[in-house]
Amino acid sequence: MRKTLVFTLMLLISAVWLQAQAVGQTGSNSSTLQGCLQYTDGHYRLVHSDGTMYQLSLEANKLHKLVGHEVEVTGMPGVRTSDTSQQGQGSSAREVPVFKVKSVKSIADTCSSGK
Repeated sequence: MRKTLVFTLMLLISAVWLQAQAVGQTGSNSSTLQGCLQYTDGHYRLVHSDGTMYQLSLEANKLHKLVGHEVEVTGMPGVRTSDTSQQGQGSSAREVPVFKVKSVKSIADTCSSGK
């Protein structure tokens, strides 16, 4: 009986430890970007100081009030492929950096980079 109890306890501790490791790994993909928040062509975009432009998704209700501000966004980076083909020509695609926003923080009321 005691061996069974110890074995069950060890199994339970191992399962909890593995779950904690998995939770820690999912958060490791999170990134933070800083730049000028713009709204053009129906999309929110963050223009980084190096000129890279990221299309932002999610949290639009929080982004609306900060257009034109220097902001810091935290979330998950990714890439979206958009079709750039024109009628009568071959197929072509372009990769656009996107960023799924989890949180946003105003750094300054005006942009100092990426205007």
